[in-house]
Parts: sequence; C-alpha cells; structure tokens
Amino acid sequence: MLALVVSAIIPAMLAAAPPSPGPARTLRSAVSVASVGGQPRAIAVGDWNGDAKLDLAVVSTAPDAVEILIGAGNGAYASAGTLGVGRAPAAIVAADLNSDGKVDLAVANHDSNDVTILLGDGSNFHPGPTVSAGGIGPVSIRAGDFNGDGAVDLAVLNGTSADVVLLLGNGAGSFAAGPPLPVGRQPVFMTSGDLDASGLPDLVVVSQGSNEVFVLTNTGGAFVSSVGFAVGTHPSSAAIADFNRDGKPDIAVANEGSNDVTLLLRNASGSFNAVTVHTVGQRPLSIAAGDFNGDSNIDVATANFDSSNVSILLGDGAGGFGPASGYPVGANPLVVAQGDLNGDGRQDLVTAAVGSGGVAVLLNNGTGAFGVNASFTVGTQPISAAVGDFNRDGGLDIAVANYGSNNVSILRRAQPTGFLAAKSLASGGTKPASIAVADLNGDGSLDVAVANSGSNSVSVFLGDGAGGFGAPTTLDTGFDQPVAIVAARLNGDARPDLAVVNEGAEQVTVLLGTDGGFSQGGAFKVGKSPFAIAAADVTGDGNTDLLVVNAQSNDLSILAGDGTGRFSAATTIGVGARPLALAVGDLNRDGRLDVVVADGGADRLTVLLGGANGSLTKAADARTGSQPRAIAIGDFNGDGKPDLAVANQGASTLSILIGDGTGVFGAPTAIGTAAGPSALVAADFNGDGKLDLAIVSQGAGTVTVLLGHGDGTFGSTP
Repeated sequence: MLALVVSAIIPAMLAAAPPSPGPARTLRSAVSVASVGGQPRAIAVGDWNGDAKLDLAVVSTAPDAVEILIGAGNGAYASAGTLGVGRAPAAIVAADLNSDGKVDLAVANHDSNDVTILLGDGSNFHPGPTVSAGGIGPVSIRAGDFNGDGAVDLAVLNGTSADVVLLLGNGAGSFAAGPPLPVGRQPVFMTSGDLDASGLPDLVVVSQGSNEVFVLTNTGGAFVSSVGFAVGTHPSSAAIADFNRDGKPDIAVANEGSNDVTLLLRNASGSFNAVTVHTVGQRPLSIAAGDFNGDSNIDVATANFDSSNVSILLGDGAGGFGPASGYPVGANPLVVAQGDLNGDGRQDLVTAAVGSGGVAVLLNNGTGAFGVNASFTVGTQPISAAVGDFNRDGGLDIAVANYGSNNVSILRRAQPTGFLAAKSLASGGTKPASIAVADLNGDGSLDVAVANSGSNSVSVFLGDGAGGFGAPTTLDTGFDQPVAIVAARLNGDARPDLAVVNEGAEQVTVLLGTDGGFSQGGAFKVGKSPFAIAAADVTGDGNTDLLVVNAQSNDLSILAGDGTGRFSAATTIGVGARPLALAVGDLNRDGRLDVVVADGGADRLTVLLGGANGSLTKAADARTGSQPRAIAIGDFNGDGKPDLAVANQGASTLSILIGDGTGVFGAPTAIGTAAGPSALVAADFNGDGKLDLAIVSQGAGTVTVLLGHGDGTFGSTP
C-alpha cells in the first residue's frame, strides 16, 4: 500500500485582518484540476483503487459530502462521485481501519459531533459505522495505532469542548471512545508523530486561544499533556519533521494572525526551543513539510487564505529557511497536502480552495519550484475549440467540441492560470465537428454554436454570464454534413451571424442573426470537400468575406460579401494538397489581410499575401510537421512581427515558425504534444501579456495549455 499523506483543516475562522506579509516572490502558478461540489474544507491523499496512482478525497460543506477524485498519474483528476457524511465535516484522515488491506476514510463532522467511517473495497467506498466524537465540535482527526495493539485507532480533537478523545479501533472498523483529555483554549488543529522515539505516536495540539502548542505524550494509549510552547499569533496548523537533521522530530507551526511560521526545535531534554519566525503569505491556515527540492533538507509549504497562494520555504538542514516563494492557487485555500501526484518521484502539493470551490495541484520540478499540470481531460475525439470569457471574470475560458462523445466541454479558467475540470454539455446532435463563440442573443453574455456533422444540425447554447449554459436550441434546416462554423457580422447589423460549411452539399449556409434567433441567409457554392472556414474582410471593401479551404479540390474559395449577408460566386485559388485549416492576419505588416493555409497532404503551409485590389498572391511556402491540421497567428517572441503555430496531427507535434515581418517564416521548431492534435487556439490565458497556446488532441482526448515565455518558446510554466 502506498504511504498516505493527509492533511485536514478546521472550518474557516473569522478574524481581524492580519498584518501585511513580507515579500513573497511569485514564480509559477497552480492549475485547478477539479471543481468540487460545495465549499472544500479538507483533503486527504492516498491510493483508493490500488492502481499505484495517488487519488484525492475532498471534504466539503454545502452540501456536506466527500468527493472522490481518481488520479490519472499525471497530476490530473476525475470525479468518481460523492459520499454523504455528517453535518459540517471539518477534517478527514485515510487509513486501513478494518485491517483488510484497503484504504478507508474517517471524517470528523463539526456540527453533528461525530465521525463518519467510509470503508474502502479497493474500487469504491461504502458507509461504515458513525462514531460519536466524544466531545463537542470536532475540528481535527488523526489515525494511528495509539495503544500498540496492532489495530488502527482514531484521535479526535473537539474544538468547542476543548478536548482530545481517543477512539480505540478493534481492527474490524468499529471504535470505542475513551475519556476526554482537556487541552488548551480554543484548540483548532492536531497532528501526530513519534516525538519521543517510544514507537507510539504522540499528539501535537494547536491552541489558538492561548497562542501555544501542546504536546500530548503517548504512554501506551493514554496521554500526558505538556506545558504550552509559545508560538506566533493565532496559530492554525502544525507539521512534524526533523528540520535541523539532528535525528529528533521538530514542529513547524503556521500562525494565521502574524503571517509567519514558528519552528519549535526539540532539544536534548525532550522539550522544544522556539527559533526564528519566517514570513509567509497572508493568513496561513495550513502547513505541510517535505523535501521539495531534493537536497534531503525538510522544507515547508503553507496555504495562505487571504493572499490565495501557497508559500514555499526551503530549509537549509540547520533549522533555517530561505525567503518564501509564492504560488497562486484558487481563492481562499484552506488546506495544503503533499504527495507524488504525477509519479515522477517528487513531492507535489495539492490545495483545496473554499473561495473558488476547487482543488489545485502544484507539480514539483525537483528544484523546489512548482509548475502546472497543463493537460485537461475533455470528451472523446475532441476536434474543435474556441475561447471566450463565459463567466465574465476577466479570464479566457475554453469550449471544446467532442466528436466522439457527442458533447461540448467547457474549461473554465481558474485564477490566475489554471482551468477547472471540464464540464460537459450534451451537444444536441451527433458528431459535433466545429464550435464558435459569440454573443448571439445580445444579452452581454457569450454563447456557443456547434455544427453537428452527424445529425445535420447546428446547436445553439445561450450563456448565462456565470459560466453556465441553457439547453441547446437545435437548427436543422439546410445542412448537409456541417463540418465547420464561424460567427461574424455578415449583414452590417449589430447581431452576430453564423456561416456553416456543409461538406456533403459543398456549400456554405448563412444564418442571419435576428432578435433571439436566426433566419436563412442563403447557401453559397464552394469547392470539393470543404473543411474549414474563416470570416474576414480580405477584399478591403469594409464588408466581411468568407474563406473556405476545400480538402478534395485542393483550393481556397473566397466568397466576397456585399454587406447584406449575401455573397458573390466563389473565387478560387489553388493551394497545396489536402488543405485542412486556414488563418487570416496581416503577415507582412502592410495593412492588408493575408491568408495562411495548412496543407495536410503536403506537410506545408501555403502563404497568400493580400494585394491592393483585394487579390491574394502566393508567397514562399513554409514547412511544418506531418499532416498540419490547425494554425494560429500571433507574435510569440515579442518582436512585433506575426509568427505561426501549427498543430501537426500526423506527427503529434506543434510547429513554431518565427516570422520576419515580410510574410516569410523560418524553419519550424517542434514541440511534442499529446496524440493527434486537431485544434489550436492562441490567447493570453494567464494574463501576463504573452500569448499562450491551447492544443486540442483528438487522439488523447485532452486540451493542453502551453504558457508562452515571450521569446517564442512555450512550456508548462510561465
């Protein structure tokens, strides 16, 4: 069984605003990997299903439940459902409570004054007995063999009655409560460890009312309390580890009132000496200890509620620490826990944030810096993507059409750089092939339109401005294998219209936006096997035109718009073999729009430069990887000249081509992607002023976000 790393935290305590923290250097940011129900309060880490990959259990209130998140082994998680617990669950611990070799869960419920036992069978959890907490207002719980009989016991800290109660296990999942042991004033947290080398776990209790930590020494199932050891203001959490490498366990304490960490070093007499306090973020509520940079010295991480970040203090092995580095996570993190979440042998961090209702993962790069898990699972065979701020929080979200699973995935950005786990919308049709985003009904909220190639329909999802969408409205007249869709103003009014590419009929159907709906605007012939579409004024007359690449006739069709929603007969320009994508932009900076086409059968790009009379002239081709499938234009290296990013479906790579500002592009630089990249979007997802890339991988069923460095390179960290 994998070793478990568990952390728990009390319900958020309302307190006066803390002093301003010392400087924290924000290096990189977490990615939110799951949106959990209600308000997350505590988290446990362990291998629930025996696949040697760490999973998560998240305790939440409103509703009161535990959500099980199964790990993919790469830092990504998927929900396996929720389990009911008692009222206002506050803490959780994982251990084998019934001696069957499977991990179980115990949840301390603050308002119902009890402990919910959830027994694991190696694939799921089932309700076990509910045990009285033996006191009032349980806030923390630990597991261990406290009386040395070989069975796992539970220790419960009750905040309201200010006592610790030992629940002695019988090895079969049942427990008997011992007498309460009074502790300090307003106890808020408890941890355990063998502090005196007796072979039995002792307890450490954090007393917020007296700004002290108490050590409860285990004498064989009974505990003797120490005097209190003074720490900082309003201590909130503690961690046990050997911070000065003298072979004796020490205690690190997070102080939410003074925004710092107090280190209690164990001395030769068995007592503790308080040493230097270390400034972290604002209002640290949780602390974890581990070797985060591989130097064999113990480091510290704190979850900071008010500054919404995690602080990392790297230890020097002598009880000292360097300055704190800050890593933004979701709003108001209550807890931080650790474990090797992506199987690389390094200790990663996971937080539960009550403000954003999400779980965030910080992946360790082995040097004490933390990056992001940048890959997000969506549906089966994702094939198209579009971005927009669906919840009006100022950040760009991602909508993905999943061809194989007949649904749409919404990845909502979690401040500042990550994305919450995808939420799915039934597409309203079959084989959704393309997606467009616009405010289609003029209510100020972005909506989504999807072309369903299997059911010959278009589905329209109206957004509510909070990240949600209503049931789809289905348009099913005039379509024949719709494979691409674009939203643009085609008839000069203020409402977005839709243009839909029909592969079967080899034409484009125009839908003109009306008040709350669409009217037919006509159908316009293009080439053979039309595959992708763009809308732009390439003729320079002030009217929006439509451009379509035709995979079988190997050409580009230009439908010149007249500004009323009507289009002239197509002008055709030959391109390379099997064109599959196109993008429009001013590639040579002459003020006229140019076009670049991905020739999937030739492994090249056709570059067409715009002329004074609206013509397009071929320039030098550019090389790509195998089967280029999607293109994005942007200034990726900050020199003011347009560059290109190309998703190569055959090679499973991304090509970055740096432009010289004349429409000529350098040799491609390849970046590996997940299997079968099929769509690509360039946008500033983390708000640092540099373009990032979101790559949709059809074969892997994922969206991967690569953060731009501003020099033409990309990675999982800024």
